[in-house]
Amino acid sequence: MPEILKSEITAERYISKEFMQKEMETVWSKAWLFAGFTQDVREPGDFFLFELEKESIIISRTEEKDLKAFYNVCQHRGARLLNVESGIMEKYSCPYHGWRYRNDGKLDKVPNEDLFEGGVNCDEYSLKEVRVEDWAGTIWICMDQEAADFDSFIGEIKELINPYQTKNMLLTEDQTVHLDCNWKAVFDNFGELYHVEHIHPQHQLIFDCPSAKQEYFDNGHTRVLIEGFTVNSDLPIPEEVPETMWAQMEALDMDRSSYKGRVRDIRSDIQMKKREYGKLLGYNYDLLSDEQLSDIVQYNIFPNTVLVLQPDEFWILRSRPHETDPNKCLWDKFTMRMPPSKDTNNNANLSFNLDKEDVPSDWNRPHHDEFTQDDIISGEKTMTITIDQDIQFIRDVQKGMHSRGFKAAKLNTDEARVQYFHDWLDYYMK
Repeated sequence: MPEILKSEITAERYISKEFMQKEMETVWSKAWLFAGFTQDVREPGDFFLFELEKESIIISRTEEKDLKAFYNVCQHRGARLLNVESGIMEKYSCPYHGWRYRNDGKLDKVPNEDLFEGGVNCDEYSLKEVRVEDWAGTIWICMDQEAADFDSFIGEIKELINPYQTKNMLLTEDQTVHLDCNWKAVFDNFGELYHVEHIHPQHQLIFDCPSAKQEYFDNGHTRVLIEGFTVNSDLPIPEEVPETMWAQMEALDMDRSSYKGRVRDIRSDIQMKKREYGKLLGYNYDLLSDEQLSDIVQYNIFPNTVLVLQPDEFWILRSRPHETDPNKCLWDKFTMRMPPSKDTNNNANLSFNLDKEDVPSDWNRPHHDEFTQDDIISGEKTMTITIDQDIQFIRDVQKGMHSRGFKAAKLNTDEARVQYFHDWLDYYMK
């Protein structure tokens, strides 16, 4: 592990265009970045675009079923090759002059090639590749050909997440909100629990954030483990079952009245009930520990991705910088859920395989819903009550960064993951 020096978290890194440009040159162009989902490129010809600042990258499934990634730019005069989010194409034709490429990136046709002195070398002028890897149903890209491989980048986190079988979950929600803040301001928010009791009061009667365990990994990644189906350990234990717990307890056919004066027992009983009912509903929890059946696990993957894991639901949250303005960013939320097994009678060997024939017939990929911060504040859109509450505040955080009265952050031990992230940010940027 390289030597990491403790960084001063100044306002400059949130509001400076020069800092933003340096990030593009030293961080975004060199780190592995979450780009999308394998289920969106399952079949030959499937593609989607990953957009980051001025870069646009094509993620493609070739006719040979290989996964490829290319810069979305024609090698003739630099025009954008594709201008749709996703689709199915065997060949990509530039809308400007008609240069055509196969979906493996190979230049296939040059109109009036005789006009080019000496012709055009199709190998030399094929699309420029970007490194790409798939893991656990997700796709990651890296624009730096010299950077360490993905396995080295993600490290032991790969094995820690695999028991959740996220590769078998289906995308059910795809949202993007335009925020009036720097990409780091919203990512910082998901790097600490210090704010939870102040702006997320509903969490106090289902999660114990004060006792959460923080862990640190190489390459800037962190993890936090939060006990669920319990209460904030700084509060008195309620006599009755809180409403925040009851909906899931009811779904598991638990008796609310039997927990009067026994709220602390709910967590262990939820674990037992989920394991029992999982088999009846067609879910395979065999690889998960009891704690993983009741608790929340969150990984922050450097530089910009948050993975939130529960037994049959998986959130991926992603912060992307604005193309030109350090005071704006895009915040993406993807929700994946585990479909029940087709064979719910075979409880001894439940498994999932999301090849095309195994996708539930009633499943359709959700529409990509894109909206503004004001849409959430007005109540027209939601990304869950918790994220909505964060978004209510984040604009004022960014405004405060511009004040003469603010110089640098003063962090406490509960915010140590924020410090760790910025330390690694500076390590990349040095």
